[in-house]
Amino acid sequence: MSPHLLAVTAATGALGRLAVAQLLRRVPPEPVVVVVRNPDRAADLGVEVRHGDYDDPESLVRAFTGVSQLLFVSSPELAPARRVAQHRAVVDAAVRARVDGVVYTGFLPVTGLFEAHRSTEEALTASGLPCTLLRNPLYTEPFVDAAVGAGELVHATGGRGLNTATRADLAEAAAVALVDPGHRGRTYELTGPVWTYPQLARSLGVPARDGEVAGPMGWLHGLARAGQLEARTGDLRALLGREPVDVEAVVSTPTGRGTDRGQSTSVT
Repeated sequence: MSPHLLAVTAATGALGRLAVAQLLRRVPPEPVVVVVRNPDRAADLGVEVRHGDYDDPESLVRAFTGVSQLLFVSSPELAPARRVAQHRAVVDAAVRARVDGVVYTGFLPVTGLFEAHRSTEEALTASGLPCTLLRNPLYTEPFVDAAVGAGELVHATGGRGLNTATRADLAEAAAVALVDPGHRGRTYELTGPVWTYPQLARSLGVPARDGEVAGPMGWLHGLARAGQLEARTGDLRALLGREPVDVEAVVSTPTGRGTDRGQSTSVT
C-alpha cells in the first residue's frame, strides 16, 4: 500500500466525480482512493474503492486507514443536525485513522447556508488535523438549468448579483489544494464571476423582469436581493491559475450544465 494515499469522500456525487477526474490529471491512479457509501457506483472511476458511510463511523475509520491526504466533500444532507453529526463522524474518523491532512469543501459564510459548515470547521480546528478550508459558493449550473427554456426570466433579486461558480471549477480547485502542500493550513473563499439575472437573460435571448419566485430558489433570490451573494475574492482564480468560467460560458455549453451521469441539481 502506498504511504501517500489520496482519498476523496462522496466520490460518486456531482462534485466528487469531477474532483476525482481532476485529481487523475495530476497524479497516477495508484495512490488515489475513493470513499463511497455504495461501492458499486464507483466501479467506473478507475481507482481503489472503499466503503465509507457518513452515518457509519467505523466504516469511515476503516476507509481512511493508510490515507495521507483526505478530500472531505461535504454531505448532501440538508437537515443541519444530521449534516453536523455526519461531518463530525468524518473528522473523528480521520483523527482515529491518523490521516495527515484534510481539505474540506464547505461553504461561504452566508446566512442560513454556513451554519453546519461553521460547526465542521470548528471540529476540524479542534481536532488538530492540518486542514485546508475551501468555502465554496452556490453552483452556477442549477440557476442556468432553471432558466433554460423559459420565455422570460422572472427573478426576485432586484438586479443584484450572484457570485456562483461551476462545479468543474470548484472540483479543480479542490484537486489542486489536495496535491499541493503549499495550501495546507489556509482558508479560501471561492467565488466565480458575479452575474445578474438581466445578464443571464441577455445570454439566453429572453427578457427578464423582477417578480415573485417561490420555494428555495425564491429564498436564494432574497439573499441576492439583500446583497449577500455579491462578494467576490480572487481565491478561486489563484487556485485555478486562470479566470473561473462565467455564466455566459455555461449557457453556451449545455453539455456542461448538469447532463452528466450523477450530476446533481442542487445549488450547493
